[in-house]
Amino acid sequence: MNTTITPLAIAKLLILLHDEQSSGEKLAFRVIPLTSGCSTPSFALEITERHPAWEEVLIEGILFTFPSVDRVWMEGLVIDFQHENNRFSIYHPNPPFLSDCQLPPL
Repeated sequence: MNTTITPLAIAKLLILLHDEQSSGEKLAFRVIPLTSGCSTPSFALEITERHPAWEEVLIEGILFTFPSVDRVWMEGLVIDFQHENNRFSIYHPNPPFLSDCQLPPL
């Protein structure tokens, strides 16, 4: 899978996962594609339980899970962590789907 995670993002994800692990339960991250409207898509990131029907992929030692329909969004995704604002930056430089929404002229 062609997903890029920067070293700082890897460190932060591993810390978050470690803080959430309890009683040996194996958790994973899920990248959630959000409605894009008329611009490029945006994404959310959550820690979730593993779902038997979902795909799983290990990227840089971090387990990600997602429904099969979201696989297209994982291909080419870039996950970074911005130390300045303590937030993840998740973007797709070449999104597979873009809205054909056209804004009315000003």
